[in-house]
Amino acid sequence: MVNTGKTSTGKTSKGKVSIYVEKSRIKARLPRQYFGGEQPRIALGMDANDANMARAQRLAERMTLDLQDGCFDETLAKYGIIADLKLKGSAVTSDDQLPPKPELSLMEVWDMYCNFRRESLSETVFQLKFRGEYLRAIQKALGKVGESPLDIRNWLLNNYSHSTVKRVLSCLSEAYQLAIRQKLVHQNLFDGMAEDINTKKKTERIIDQSKEIESDDDVLDQSKAFSWDEAQEILKYIQDESNRVKHYYPLIKFKFLTGCRTGEAIALWWIDIEWDRERILLRRNYNNRLKIYKSTKNDTVRMFPMPKDGELWQLLKSIPQGKSNENLFKNKVGKPINSDSLQRVWHGYEASRNKGIIPELIKQGKVKKYLPCYNTRHTFITHQIFDLGRDAAIVNAWCEHSEEMSRKHYRDIEKYAIQINPEISVNNQQSELDLLKEQLRKQQELIDKLLQDK
Repeated sequence: MVNTGKTSTGKTSKGKVSIYVEKSRIKARLPRQYFGGEQPRIALGMDANDANMARAQRLAERMTLDLQDGCFDETLAKYGIIADLKLKGSAVTSDDQLPPKPELSLMEVWDMYCNFRRESLSETVFQLKFRGEYLRAIQKALGKVGESPLDIRNWLLNNYSHSTVKRVLSCLSEAYQLAIRQKLVHQNLFDGMAEDINTKKKTERIIDQSKEIESDDDVLDQSKAFSWDEAQEILKYIQDESNRVKHYYPLIKFKFLTGCRTGEAIALWWIDIEWDRERILLRRNYNNRLKIYKSTKNDTVRMFPMPKDGELWQLLKSIPQGKSNENLFKNKVGKPINSDSLQRVWHGYEASRNKGIIPELIKQGKVKKYLPCYNTRHTFITHQIFDLGRDAAIVNAWCEHSEEMSRKHYRDIEKYAIQINPEISVNNQQSELDLLKEQLRKQQELIDKLLQDK
């Protein structure tokens, strides 16, 4: 058992909250003097690890100060800690209940809810959604219409997608239910407000090209992909010596040749290039907003074929090789390319007098319409399936674009998919089924030979 907040004699300092570990969970021991001689112990909702121990210690110090200041209950509420405690000397009513406290504001309820949910969410979801997108939506609504729940709902519906509003209102309802259970508020102001919102309803919104949505929902929609001829025009324009975007050529061509996600391409290191096995490993993603590396979207390590002396092989050979943990794709000053700068180059940025790759090609009549840079992925997938006649299961093993396909099926086919050349048409190479049969025949011959040699 680990204890903190103790004196040199091993005893808890008088009047201070201490923390300890029990069954791999962190708990707090409260000082007796505030609870009539009893020493309550409460669970803090944290697993015992170094980061959480440091966090728990800070929380213990906060609780100690708030016990001294008489606002201990507010600390419990803020951190989502549920405990039925009675402080010594607290006034009670005839039914032995604590006197009513002032109702929490909407933002206080939201902060408490976020702290309660934090342990159950991934850090990216917590930061980008609960402390990012949802929080900003709530703050903007409060700034425009105040704390009226109905006005907040209507303002959100007029300014955000229905799916986002439904999620925000659902979370607010959950937050108020949590506050009610802790007797911090008396009523759920957002109860039922999300129920009748139709998330399939299309709302008219101006598309902001600088805020591109990376979604695999429509990767097989050819209208969301450039034609392969347009892809070649885009690459030709980027490679032109006369413009200032040539250093983006390797990254964008890599995306067209592999169909990988933007974050996966940016996160590619030299250790992921296996020249001897003629393949590339896609095993991490880079979140530009949080500046962190994380696993791929579906937590898999994908293998992509890189036939020797093929177009993809030659592209990577043209890049000066760095150390094993260095990024492949860098900007003009030798730093890893960032997705924000890539988007600005792609769609244009007036502040830097950048016309944008796609708008300029549309003006020249070489590209029909604007599509986000992420849609290089759509372009590769539709080119493989509809132009080259590739089996969709093979393309999925390379790109993992279907979340409905089970991991087992993905693993069954990936060893076969790694031997298919993505740079030539199915009609120009041995039938993929015949290739598989030939592999099985050779394996059987080897087995028969080994048996004969015994």
